[in-house]
Amino acid sequence: MNYIGSKNKLSKFIFDSVTSVIREDLSDIIFCDLFAGTGAIGRKFKPLVKQVISNDIELYSYILNKNYIENHSLILYEELLDELNSLDGVSGFIFEEYSENGRGNRLYFSEENGKKIDAIRLKIENWRETNYLSDSQYYFLLCSLLESADKIANTASVYGAFLKK
Repeated sequence: MNYIGSKNKLSKFIFDSVTSVIREDLSDIIFCDLFAGTGAIGRKFKPLVKQVISNDIELYSYILNKNYIENHSLILYEELLDELNSLDGVSGFIFEEYSENGRGNRLYFSEENGKKIDAIRLKIENWRETNYLSDSQYYFLLCSLLESADKIANTASVYGAFLKK
């Protein structure tokens, strides 16, 4: 995710600092990624340590890290993604509050993309409520939606302002 506060560019420095203080072999270490955000640091350490614990107050961070850090299984998603991608857009929260021609007439997303995000989000939640998805699948799909929405947003990493036409 393209996020202005991401520690992705610091990951090598943080890794080098941790290994110089602790040791090269971290396989029996529990690593805590406090203020995890997008989880860039936790993901760097995940294959190298016994366990990663991530923490952040933001819900988006919980969703990303629930998928990237906690998920240890292969998720069969092709069929689910095909169904989500075939949905027609609907007017929902993202369209109304963050999209062109919505109630707020903001330009974070195009009208088409805002409606598509809403349709996908509603479908994922419907699947969750009917127990159609496992927890891993649910967080994988939510994470995928967040990452995809970020890629099509009319912003330059900062959601405080959208790009003007």
